[in-house]
Amino acid sequence: MKASPATIGLGVTMTIGYGTLYYSFSVLAPEIAREFGWGQSFVFGVFSFGLLAGAVAAPVLGRLVDRYGARLILCLGSVAAALSLALFSVMQNAWQFAAITLVAEFIALAVQYDAGFAALAQSHGREARAHITLVTLIAGFASTVFWPLLQWLLTVMTWRDIYLVMAAMNLLIALPIHLALPRARMIEPESTVREEQSIGEPVLDGERKRRMILMATAFAAGGFVMSAVGATLLVLMRDLGYATAMATLAGSLIGPSQVAARLIEYVRRNLFSPPLTAIIAALAMALSLAILAGALLQPMAAFAIAFAIFYGVGQGLTSIVRGVLPLHYFGAAGYGRTMGTLASARIIASAIAPVSVIWLNETVSTSVALAALAGMACLAVIATLALTRERRS
Repeated sequence: MKASPATIGLGVTMTIGYGTLYYSFSVLAPEIAREFGWGQSFVFGVFSFGLLAGAVAAPVLGRLVDRYGARLILCLGSVAAALSLALFSVMQNAWQFAAITLVAEFIALAVQYDAGFAALAQSHGREARAHITLVTLIAGFASTVFWPLLQWLLTVMTWRDIYLVMAAMNLLIALPIHLALPRARMIEPESTVREEQSIGEPVLDGERKRRMILMATAFAAGGFVMSAVGATLLVLMRDLGYATAMATLAGSLIGPSQVAARLIEYVRRNLFSPPLTAIIAALAMALSLAILAGALLQPMAAFAIAFAIFYGVGQGLTSIVRGVLPLHYFGAAGYGRTMGTLASARIIASAIAPVSVIWLNETVSTSVALAALAGMACLAVIATLALTRERRS
């Protein structure tokens, strides 16, 4: 597939969306807490509530995408993101911080994968898989770009100025790219529509609901694992007996493994169907946690490195699966609403994951915290296998 400028552009805007509204928080929140004298638990607690606001926004956003088109939602999202980031630069108290954070996370989905995948589905229909993979391949560097960039900017300007810079990125880079996206929506061939209607409609209340439940369960369980690992990995590895240097090395290997998995998926996508890719992603994540559990016996470097590689593969493919699996099972019609429903369950699980795992680690034991993560990873595997088996039968 020849990469289109629109797809590459979406990869850039998704990088900005995640970098400015998600990854920036871990860098700038401590600076905000320090200036106002707030505890970091308060700051990150507000962020967790903001993520829950995203769960409320997801179904609403999905309906708007289906009705008005993803291009319009992406454009409005860029403007709203710029405005919310600019408001951070002038806030003066805790109530303003909480309100702006909730608003920012409420609109974040409008400039992140859910809206971006919908734009690709509306433009390319069931052929959007390669485009979705390319977007995730580009946006997979969001943390790699923004974490060091923001750290450097803190040496030359205040955190308030940085929020203005990020607002300008959304307004001056992301918005023009979104405005340049094609207006037209792809209409699937009439034969395909008739086939879907003849097969899908009579079992809408049965088969479709089962698929939605299984897919939502798999996505929520996977989201729980990724959110918890992303927030607590260094703590868990320290308590397992790893030195900080080894934990940091393992964490740094996740990104390259993630990108490598997405690159292979992009180049060799015709070899694996979306359901098979989903199974591989879920199994890789579960296997990674089983390997890490081996450190309970002896914190060997081999366990940490193998964990990072398999987890990176699972995480990298999971982001693609989130976009292509709903398209594979439900088609492009109503894609926005489908994505919104699935995102809502995933976001709720992701929001409660870090605090749950940290609580288990501190009040019970690290082994129980790992067991909880492994259990959720296994749930994702079971739900994915049940979904694909049900499809074949």
